[in-house]
Amino acid sequence: MQRDDTAGLARLEGLIGYTLRRAQVAVSRSFVELFADLDVRQSQLGVLTVIEGSPGLRPSQVGAAIGIKRANIGPLLDELEARGLVRREPDPSDRRSQALFLTTAGEALMAELHRREAAHEERIAALLAPQERDALLDLLRRLAQGARDMAEDEAGAEETD
Repeated sequence: MQRDDTAGLARLEGLIGYTLRRAQVAVSRSFVELFADLDVRQSQLGVLTVIEGSPGLRPSQVGAAIGIKRANIGPLLDELEARGLVRREPDPSDRRSQALFLTTAGEALMAELHRREAAHEERIAALLAPQERDALLDLLRRLAQGARDMAEDEAGAEETD
């Protein structure tokens, strides 16, 4: 006997968090397919992109820019450095800190990553009309900012309790 779980599924599909997560998983699968042979994860692409766009940032600044916790950015940078894609130099303004730069190999890889990233974005964007894509991006940004604001408000409330 097969159970009918359509009511439960309908309830889940009516939840923003559930539907957002399902969409994120589907998009991530597409990313993995396009980038697997380069052995690059989404978090690594984010780090490399930030360093490329703003050479000389400190690890904490790169992590903050893309939402990677301070404890996780170090190991991620260690991986990229071991692959010869990123180099660390003493920060001229604070010798105790490190400044991050792409290596020549990192710069060369970024050209291919940008090409594939554009293809990945095109595959996803093709599922929506241009105005739908713009509206979706706006809504997702609002959700992200609202969730950050709520977390900050809750953290502030806990400090005053």
